[in-house]
Amino acid sequence: MSLIKKLAGQTIIYGLGSILPRVLQLIIFLPYLTNKFNDTPGEYGLHGVMYAFAGFLLVLLTFRMETSFFRFGSEKGALENIYSTTLTTLFIVVPIIMALLYVSGEPIAGYLSNVGDARYVRIILLICALDILVALPFARLRLEERPIKFSILKIIAVLVNLGFIFLFLEWLPNTDFAWLQYSPDRQLEFVFLANLLASGCTFLFLLPEILKNKWSIDKSALRRIIKYAWPLIVVGVAGIISQLSDRWLVNILSSGSEEEREIQAGLYNAAVKFAVIMQLFIQAFNYAAEPFFFRQAADKNATQTYADVARAFTFVGCFAFLFVIYYEPELQNIFLGSNFRSGLNVLPILLLAYLFLGLYYNFSVWYKIKDKTIVGAWIAIIGAIISLTINIIFIPKMGNFAAAWAAFFTFGTMATLGYLVGKKYFPVPYRMDKIVGLLFMAIAFYFANKYALEYLALGRWTTMLFSTVLLLLFAAIAGFWERRFFQRILK
Repeated sequence: MSLIKKLAGQTIIYGLGSILPRVLQLIIFLPYLTNKFNDTPGEYGLHGVMYAFAGFLLVLLTFRMETSFFRFGSEKGALENIYSTTLTTLFIVVPIIMALLYVSGEPIAGYLSNVGDARYVRIILLICALDILVALPFARLRLEERPIKFSILKIIAVLVNLGFIFLFLEWLPNTDFAWLQYSPDRQLEFVFLANLLASGCTFLFLLPEILKNKWSIDKSALRRIIKYAWPLIVVGVAGIISQLSDRWLVNILSSGSEEEREIQAGLYNAAVKFAVIMQLFIQAFNYAAEPFFFRQAADKNATQTYADVARAFTFVGCFAFLFVIYYEPELQNIFLGSNFRSGLNVLPILLLAYLFLGLYYNFSVWYKIKDKTIVGAWIAIIGAIISLTINIIFIPKMGNFAAAWAAFFTFGTMATLGYLVGKKYFPVPYRMDKIVGLLFMAIAFYFANKYALEYLALGRWTTMLFSTVLLLLFAAIAGFWERRFFQRILK
């Protein structure tokens, strides 16, 4: 079996663990919540702000131990020692930091939204603590190529989450529990509580794996890990600023009253969630690719493999971009509450931004393999500066469009820098003519569909038929152009 086929197979299996749960959230969670909060879109904006805060904590407080574990745990005979060192370190440090943050719930809430939201902050902190402590057991499943168990646990967690959401928001209002009283203004709190219970279940399922740990720290190994990981922490924090701060900045910088700003944040959050298909494809790819890249690093054909992966990724990513755009009118009616649909005018920009983010993951593998994490940190910092600059200057004037364009230029710049700087440290024979050609072809097909439909003024079903024909035409032309490439990698 070719390495690309093997990576594709693992991406599909990891997709069951990362994409399928998020797809379940897309087809159940997103329409359900946007309809639940349809009359109070500001609440859904706060939902996005709190999960942006959670994303920041997850990146910061895992201390990039997962990537360090892939880097050093993949060395011959080192897995158990590195695993014990990294996991034990997290179990010592994380509870202390989380306890300090927990007692500071009010000032944190005041910074994110207002002091009255401290109860949300504290639930988010508990969720993050549990998720961080299971991060390395999940990473071990990935390094040991056990994607099926990984996927099953991820799927169970989402099903538990969804189950408790329906229990709290549909069943609880018709009952009377003194210890768990329902009221409409507690809906968002119950959404977070459902997530907390799901994270708790995941922790319990992985507890046997955790208890097998030797609970020892190799000081020499820890020093190597810290030296390798601290620039990756900078990368992670800068990446969170680039990827998640936009929801918070829309909430505080948009023009209008506090309620109007929260509504804008809710609309933008819904658009970001709607772009989930591109994000999920990228996430599944990254889950499979990161340990895959480390395992292939010593192979004599590694650089050609990396080039092939980026090329195949671009083809699938462009197809996903057009699929979401072409069927947006139908998908939004299924997945979004009526008051959230006006926020989808930024969707094409966001989808392209996430496609660039996926290319950045491809082009930046070199700094992890060559231990040049400090260079990766500088690229991420540049991206964060671009994101903050565009958002801060233009959100008051352009609103959600500014946030979407900030993501586009941020990830586009990072992908470009990852490619150009990588040529110096770890030359990979990327076929940029093919990659750039596919991107321009996808954008051309987007505009062709957009303006043709405006001119033709077709009905609902004929519009879908026309878009489907264009999508198949794109796949046929791109596939014919890349036929020799696909023949080679699929052997």
